[in-house]
Amino acid sequence: MWRNKQNIILIVILFMSFVILLGIRVYDRLRYNSNMRESIAEEDLSINRRIADPNNIGSSQKDSAGEKNSEDKVVKADLMLKSSNDELESSETEKKSKYELLYIKAVGDIMLGRGVEYHLDNQGKDYTYPFQYVADVLRVGDIVFGNLEASMTESSHSLDPNGKYVLKSRVKAAEGLKYAGFNVLNLANNHIMDYYEKGLFDTMDTLEKYEIAYCGAGRNIEEARKPALLNVKGVKVAVLGYTDMAEYIYKGNPMISFAAEEEKSGVVPRKYELIEEDIEKIRERTDLIIISLHWGVEDSFEVTEEQKEFAYKLIDAGADIILGHHPHKFQGVEIYNGKPIVYSMGNFIFDQNDSLKQESFIVDMAFNDEKLVSLELLPIRIVGKTHIIMPKGQDAKELLKRELELCGKLGSKCAIVDDKIVFNIK
Repeated sequence: MWRNKQNIILIVILFMSFVILLGIRVYDRLRYNSNMRESIAEEDLSINRRIADPNNIGSSQKDSAGEKNSEDKVVKADLMLKSSNDELESSETEKKSKYELLYIKAVGDIMLGRGVEYHLDNQGKDYTYPFQYVADVLRVGDIVFGNLEASMTESSHSLDPNGKYVLKSRVKAAEGLKYAGFNVLNLANNHIMDYYEKGLFDTMDTLEKYEIAYCGAGRNIEEARKPALLNVKGVKVAVLGYTDMAEYIYKGNPMISFAAEEEKSGVVPRKYELIEEDIEKIRERTDLIIISLHWGVEDSFEVTEEQKEFAYKLIDAGADIILGHHPHKFQGVEIYNGKPIVYSMGNFIFDQNDSLKQESFIVDMAFNDEKLVSLELLPIRIVGKTHIIMPKGQDAKELLKRELELCGKLGSKCAIVDDKIVFNIK
């Protein structure tokens, strides 16, 4: 009997011990869960504070596991924020990329006759030879512009060579122009009618045959004032040409002026009222307007005050680019209200003996959404009156230094970088 009671008491004690141990374990588990909830709440609060004040992120380093987890969550939050910003930037870049860059290359006087022709013939070279070292640079341009300083004709009836220098080249010279990549040329200058109307018409017909646009001359004043129109990459570009020498009277049989009239072929004089009117006619239906001006002081590096004021007025009237020529020397370049003014581009290919007239630049411009975004001058030199090279290093040093000074006088901000002059256009 007593033994049975002892067994019952032992069972009760064991049962109670089990209940107590179970209670202790339950209590520990409840307390652990409560602490975890508090820890998570503190972490969430810490993260919220750090995101609200980014300067606090990473400001201290703790050893506790809770702090480590908190920092991991902040990093994840930052990565998510960065990813969102990257998507926005990618979207903006995608929008901008819809506007392709428009590249414009421009050079000065092109004369493939007289001495150039003579030396090419003597060396057995064709008309592509002058451009062999620069063609690849020009061809990447969407617009490739030059001033054609001589008619292309087989006519022999010219103005009196005792009254002026008389220039022409063979019709076959157009092969070189096409090879080099030219797609628009200015004809408003003081040599395009050295072989009278016949020389002008032959030139116009030849350029049309080779699908090279032209401006500044025509069968009458109305035609001469019409712009050369080019549509490239969806950008409508108009080129208008004018010259200071249109109304000069030249000695010959008969004596003539080059100025076009209602019933007379010729070129367009540089008169502000005419140019302003021509700009107004096309401003609404074009994106970029290039004004070509055959002007300035011959054989000079200096730009006159009248030229500066005239160029400013044209830009204020709606012109986007001014391209000058005639002095045979490359003058300074200026940027006015974000628009480039190249006062004189010098000689590109010519037979003149002065070494300063054998050096110039390719004007290299890029536009994005009708805005100038890049302007560079790439040095060139005429060699042996037969071809053009692009000098580098020490060979280009003096040419670059001189041009940098000329541009500086006009207030332009530019520098010599990698054998070229680069403009700060901001």
